Amino acid sequence: MPAIGPILQISSPEGQKQLALDEQPVTVGRSPENRVVLADTMASRFHCVIQKVPGGIRLRDLNSSNGTRLNGQVVRTAMVTDGDVIQIGKTQLTVLSPAASGNGAPRGPWANRPPATDTGPIPLAGGEPDVDDSELEEIEELTEADMVEVPPDIDPYSADLLESLEVAPEPEDLGPILMDGGVGLSAGDQTEIATDPERVLYELAESLPNKPFAEGEIALISAGGKTIHAAGAARRGEGGEAVGVFRLLLLVCFRSRASDIHLEPKEDHWVVRIRMGGTMVDALKLNKELGMRVSALVKVLGDIDLTTKNQIQEGRFSARVPGRRVDYRVSFAPSVFGQKLVLRILDIANAPLQLRDLQVPPEMIEDIKFSIQQDAGMVMVCGPTGSGKTTTLYALMRSIDVRERNVITIEDPVEIQIEGITQLPVDESQGKSFSELLRSVLRQDPDVILVGEIRDPETAKTAMQAAITGHIVFSTIHTKDAVGTVFRLLDLGVEPYMLSQGLQAIIAQRLIRQLCPYCKAPAKPTPPQLAKFQSLGAKPPQRLFVPRGCPRCLLTGYAGQRAMFELLMTSDELRSVIARQPNLAEVQKALEHTNFIKLAQSGYRLVAEGAVAFDEVERAVGR
Repeated sequence: MPAIGPILQISSPEGQKQLALDEQPVTVGRSPENRVVLADTMASRFHCVIQKVPGGIRLRDLNSSNGTRLNGQVVRTAMVTDGDVIQIGKTQLTVLSPAASGNGAPRGPWANRPPATDTGPIPLAGGEPDVDDSELEEIEELTEADMVEVPPDIDPYSADLLESLEVAPEPEDLGPILMDGGVGLSAGDQTEIATDPERVLYELAESLPNKPFAEGEIALISAGGKTIHAAGAARRGEGGEAVGVFRLLLLVCFRSRASDIHLEPKEDHWVVRIRMGGTMVDALKLNKELGMRVSALVKVLGDIDLTTKNQIQEGRFSARVPGRRVDYRVSFAPSVFGQKLVLRILDIANAPLQLRDLQVPPEMIEDIKFSIQQDAGMVMVCGPTGSGKTTTLYALMRSIDVRERNVITIEDPVEIQIEGITQLPVDESQGKSFSELLRSVLRQDPDVILVGEIRDPETAKTAMQAAITGHIVFSTIHTKDAVGTVFRLLDLGVEPYMLSQGLQAIIAQRLIRQLCPYCKAPAKPTPPQLAKFQSLGAKPPQRLFVPRGCPRCLLTGYAGQRAMFELLMTSDELRSVIARQPNLAEVQKALEHTNFIKLAQSGYRLVAEGAVAFDEVERAVGR
């Protein structure tokens, strides 16, 4: 089959191959997240990018440690033409026209080298090539084989597999691919401190898909409610650069839906990282002086003492953006080279607001609605720290008509304020523990009570007592699954008869990363993966998807998170079993006659739908 469009011929000590230069940018480096993965110690994890642009093909060095050479000259950005040779360590990448690629013989000044073996072009990843009808049959055979067999002994995320997969078609132009300073790089590979951090963050923000507003529309408001930097105000003085960098960092977090910002002081610089979809992603390095100015700016916003350098400090501030106000929780902790700063982003726009927004499986929705509409009973949400339990509780609370019910919450801390609900913060230093506040709340004529967490026997007993005396009680507990919650409550001293009468429902959940819809790659399931589906009584899927990485997901391969759920509804049979101080086998037998769906079953259903990766579910629930 003749080549279609320009070809990138890759020659290295490991061999030669060819890659069709299509509309998708070609990232090159040691990381398996690149389209071209190099086993070369002279290459950085993300070394350079080759991209078709209007007027030709552009080469951009990604601030690599050893540089990128074009025809023997070190370049940062350059246009590449037919026959030009890109040198990265011991690897050569040559751009060939279709005519030149027919026999693997490039033209140009670097043509006098050993001829490369023509391994044939990699199938095009998206787009409709302009070909005649005689070529259609052969092209269709290639596109139908867009899945590869993954041998059982090969990691499904390995570089060899990722190189062989075809990328899902892009719905539109990706825009800027990367910027100098690096995107999604490990701290060890960011060898240079950003000389223009505002440009780095701006280009990073522009590469992300969600653009509801710009940097100039962000107003910074102190903990006391004073507007420190108004939206659209000009930046003045030596603090202007710090304000610009900080605003752009917030903009990147808005567009990537990040949950946390980390500013980490090192010996001679600061590393800035964000948590996006549960994954830490490096953004850039700041020089020592600028990092300290940004840290000081956050202290001013949080009304935190600027003179204290080696103590734990906490505070809050907010930002006003078009349509809403976003709160930030500030935490400074002393480290070897100074105070590390972590900002928790409390953006209600990124949180599910109603029960329907949780993406709960349809068969569970009606049972959950039934539970929260009862006049009495306990609804528990269980899972480890960071599994989204509080978010689920808030969504359940918003599904209750607060005009007809008196709703009171006890939280540690109160992170998001909900209109129409009385929210009480725990403060054990003043004697306001969960158990003390719960006893007080019972004298406030509540219909619905939310106890942020059941930690001790006294809280567990008081909450269950409230659940059987005419109150709906919501709470969370740290257990592995729904069945484990039953035994944990018994261990905390709740009487079996009381638990059997008061328990209404248990929701177990985990947060797992969603695959980026723009770059996820299909692969045929391995025999062990098929066996897992069969063991759960599920129909094995024809194909799975694995992460790849693109600018829209900051090269992580993932975009956001979603929850997988397990719902245990109490039945008459289960109540009878619980009242007899049961063992695990008895509870599991009682659940056999119900529609109980385990966490793993919920997770692998998402795998079959192509929403998440197989390994993500295994990581969350185990094998």
